[in-house]
Amino acid sequence: MTDEASTASDAAAPRERPSGLSKNETLVWTAMAAADGPLKAYEILDTLKGQGVRAPMTVYRALDGLEAKGIIHKLEGLNAFLLCNHEGPHSVQTFLVCERCSRVEELEAVSVETEIAPALKASAFKMRTARLEIKGACMDCAA
Repeated sequence: MTDEASTASDAAAPRERPSGLSKNETLVWTAMAAADGPLKAYEILDTLKGQGVRAPMTVYRALDGLEAKGIIHKLEGLNAFLLCNHEGPHSVQTFLVCERCSRVEELEAVSVETEIAPALKASAFKMRTARLEIKGACMDCAA
């Protein structure tokens, strides 16, 4: 690992719930914070049924709100959601995805953003977000 990248496993401290969340966003955030890895929307719904959440749209709206606030990320390849391990919203998101055990680690890859910035400027393209999912085997599965 280089100085430019750090993983979610580096920060083993419990996550503090962000302020300014709606009731449903708080419920979804809490379910995700208790999980060991990414969760699909229906897995979150199953977790929250005991707290009165029955409608999938309730979960999807909360997920949309959390993603818009930069608190969670959607992993397109897994169709699942993961809490962000950064201090605030960021436009370039990089993930290591184990294809064997589905473990996911978010990297802070500053060099990726630095490298694409000139190409974006040259093309006059306004990037909202870039998501890189690197698939392979984690250290445990590769052994």
